[in-house]
Amino acid sequence: MIRAGIVFSSLAVIPALFGWYQNWLGLNRPQEINLAIALLVSFLWVTELFPLYVTGFLVLFLELVWLLPSWGPGAPKTITFLSCYFSETILLFLGGFVISSAITSYGLDSAIARFVIQKTKGSAFLLVLSLGFATAFLSCWMNNTATAAMMLGLVSSMMKSLEENNPLRKSLLFIVPFSANLGGIGTPVGTLPNVIGIGYLQERGLEIGFLNWMGFAFPVFILSVLALAILLYIVYLKKGKSENSVSSIQVSDPDLSLSKRDRSIALSIIIITIFGWITSDWHGVSNGTVALFPVIVFFGFRLLDLKEFRNLSWDVLILMGGGIALGKAFEETGLAKHFVGLFMLGDSGQLGLFLFFSLLSLGLSCFLSNTSVANLILPITMGLPAHLILPAAIGATIGASLAMPLPVSTPPNALAFSYGGIRSLEMLKVGGIISIVAWTFFVTVGGLILHLLGIVDFSRF
Repeated sequence: MIRAGIVFSSLAVIPALFGWYQNWLGLNRPQEINLAIALLVSFLWVTELFPLYVTGFLVLFLELVWLLPSWGPGAPKTITFLSCYFSETILLFLGGFVISSAITSYGLDSAIARFVIQKTKGSAFLLVLSLGFATAFLSCWMNNTATAAMMLGLVSSMMKSLEENNPLRKSLLFIVPFSANLGGIGTPVGTLPNVIGIGYLQERGLEIGFLNWMGFAFPVFILSVLALAILLYIVYLKKGKSENSVSSIQVSDPDLSLSKRDRSIALSIIIITIFGWITSDWHGVSNGTVALFPVIVFFGFRLLDLKEFRNLSWDVLILMGGGIALGKAFEETGLAKHFVGLFMLGDSGQLGLFLFFSLLSLGLSCFLSNTSVANLILPITMGLPAHLILPAAIGATIGASLAMPLPVSTPPNALAFSYGGIRSLEMLKVGGIISIVAWTFFVTVGGLILHLLGIVDFSRF
């Protein structure tokens, strides 16, 4: 793998050193170097030859020591790229991380899951459906991998009492990871592609309010989770006698070391933050600024300690900063516009680009990390004419999170697959169908809501 990485890195960088990209693609010198950096870091992100956050730092290093010195007159200042690593978008996701840590530390996640499991013991379908909605809702605010790991941990004792081929066990192993994937699209902080997409849009002066995002994304994931539960019922639960095994499910006792008062305080802070995000269009305070509230309150009043602060996913923030910095280079050098002209994408309508980029992201994310796909495709959308950027970027962002046919498609899929009892072909069948169904809901229901909200105009294909 290391040898292959060296070979590919050389293939990406050597043409730029000798000016071959200029001759092949008609690029100027900054664009040529920008392309070489993009090819190199994209390969590293996809293969994870280096840790992802190290590649995030590599983006900045190459831009400062290679791209800027070759620019000549009119080169942007170094702060243009440095600021990408602590932007409004980074603050927004930092706030999301703190909320996620508080949800876990104060047992709010397990309380929700335990309530769901206890209240739906009578029906396997209702149990699967409720677990799906609980997982998806938590994934709106927590990392989807962490959500899937937590929910699978909560139901693991349940699965131990079920045979590997039991229809209910298979349904649980599918509903949790797929719902975690779908729930991630629900809010701007739900998953990395959302935050990366929002970061690119903000760099172009375009912004979707927190409430507007939830307005089009919530119906999509709610319908998709409902469709997933129905699909699992048809494929597995309807054929088996799983209802009889539901009564044997045991739920772990709550953590008595956490008082109701502590949970109430943590829940109040989280609700205030979410309310601040939802109403940001009304009070005028940016989402990034609102995200500082839980950071200051939870750590300032020692509701979370230094250990939790150190355990925040700082590596993910660096990865995001690298993606945003790469996109900024695409914008500053004009490379994105060059590719848009090369492929004549600027001649398409909003609906056509919305469909094209959502399908492109969906297809690539079946085999690649959705974060990598977002970093690959979103910079190209930024080169479109101004009125086409928003629909193309939204399509690329959400499409990247809807692919789940294979164990390698998403970390939650791989996590569920590791429990055993499901085959790749089964995941391909169920995951492939729900990916298509979710994409259909996104481009129809989500697209209609985006149009009605005035965010995009789909009157011309």
